[in-house]
Amino acid sequence: MRKITRLSPVTILAVFSVLILILVRWGQNPRIDTCVLGDAGTHMRGVIPAQLEHAYVDAQRIQFGLGSAAIGGWPSLGDGLVAGGRVWLRTTHPASPHYYSLVANRYFQTNFFTYVPPGVAPLKILRLEPGTRAGQLWKTLAARYPAGVMLEGYARMQPLHTIAIAQPAIDGKSISRHTPEYYTQPMETLPDTWLYAVGYARNPAPASEQRPGIAGIKQLDAESSSTYGLTHVLLLNAAPNDAAAVPVPANVANIGQLVGDSVFIEGELRLYPMHHAAACVEALVQP
Repeated sequence: MRKITRLSPVTILAVFSVLILILVRWGQNPRIDTCVLGDAGTHMRGVIPAQLEHAYVDAQRIQFGLGSAAIGGWPSLGDGLVAGGRVWLRTTHPASPHYYSLVANRYFQTNFFTYVPPGVAPLKILRLEPGTRAGQLWKTLAARYPAGVMLEGYARMQPLHTIAIAQPAIDGKSISRHTPEYYTQPMETLPDTWLYAVGYARNPAPASEQRPGIAGIKQLDAESSSTYGLTHVLLLNAAPNDAAAVPVPANVANIGQLVGDSVFIEGELRLYPMHHAAACVEALVQP
């Protein structure tokens, strides 16, 4: 018969103390669920922060994210989206043969990017109701998740409206004050298409809010077509074969910022918390 070993009161107390210590430290240092590189204020002012001027970001260290991104130099800075270990953007470099076309790479530069780090699990999967407008969805999610929520997934739109910045915001000119100079291309409309979306929804933060990470995000709301959210999308050539997989490069046609009056017909979005947003450096690499 197997002998049962009884723990002494001293041992039990020691184990209990260790568990309490672990729980306290976890509570004081919760795992970051949303990372922020740079600051939305520098992005909106068209400024390159000194600490990021010569730094590169490794997209393979990011689960998914969105913001501004440049490939091959700052003059290409445009709307960027990371998925599947690569960044996608529509280059804004006027002298490039690929001007205003889709380009992709593993490494990129940014003056503002927000992303979900690897290993963070979704809160839930949201099945989209036919006829839901994007702007209304952002507002609904912002009310449901006051701390904010990141989102990603596939959807079918009827219609889809997108815009994209067409000039690099790197010369110190405010985007909000010089919008016609930055958004020189017309809004694009597709009557029926599939897309892959990455974005966030949150209530507009009061000026006094200084929660780490969120303070760097809130200023971007002024650029969004809705004060309740911002979403960048990859326009697809066809419906995805696997809704749980990242986009296949051959199926990606272009990128743009989702306009609020676009209408969802079907699809699912995975929702991720923004309770513990903070500045992160894990995705940065030096040249």
